[in-house]
Amino acid sequence: MGGQASYNSHDYIPVDIVPVIASFDDKGHIAPLYVRIDGCSYKVDSYWVKNSFSNSIAFNCKLIDGDCLKPVMLTFFQDENIWTIPKR
Repeated sequence: MGGQASYNSHDYIPVDIVPVIASFDDKGHIAPLYVRIDGCSYKVDSYWVKNSFSNSIAFNCKLIDGDCLKPVMLTFFQDENIWTIPKR
């Protein structure tokens, strides 16, 4: 039985890929604005950059869900141009 090589930087961690609307400025700063999780769309109320590496940026976000703020960790993988959340 042969192994399978991974060419994606997110393959080795348990994550779900999610669609995100984000803002990008001319200096390379990224701001997540909206995220869709399980078919529901959420506005990002606030965020701070937890860590930034050569290929990925992790954002600690607070999402607006009705009258509540819910925490979520969004990670942007720049080489693959995808956003992920930890697998639930």
